[in-house]
Amino acid sequence: MRKTFIVTITILVSLLLIASPAFADKHAQKRGTPAQAQAMVAKAVALFEKEGLKAAFDRFTNRPGAEFNHLDLYIFVLKDAEGARIVAHAQSRSIVGTNASTLIDPGGLSIGRAILDQATAKGAWVDYGWKDPLTGKVVPKSSWVVRHKGHIFGCGIHKP
Repeated sequence: MRKTFIVTITILVSLLLIASPAFADKHAQKRGTPAQAQAMVAKAVALFEKEGLKAAFDRFTNRPGAEFNHLDLYIFVLKDAEGARIVAHAQSRSIVGTNASTLIDPGGLSIGRAILDQATAKGAWVDYGWKDPLTGKVVPKSSWVVRHKGHIFGCGIHKP
């Protein structure tokens, strides 16, 4: 009886050890990568160029689909003036119209001001704290932001 119990426990522990990388990979797949964030911004800029401002912003905010809202990645667009007013947001329609300069992260950083100051036409990473859509907690976030024709297109990765 004791020998059977030990064999059973050994088998169970072995199965857990074998399965644990699969569980880790599954969790990792819920997170976007820096390359995916950069690609999403490139797609957003391309759609803006192809379909124009109104159609692109409507798509990002009202019908983003997996192209612009996938895993924990989503497109946001700020007006490159007016205090970085949010003009499109694939994760939260209610934030559209908000002045991003009034959004302050837990460290006291004005998120909109940081994005305005650091965004370039070639793109730049901007770090701040933001709510993780997977956990609901504020975590460090890095957003890839690209300044293009009076707007700043962005997509960030969350670092739980």
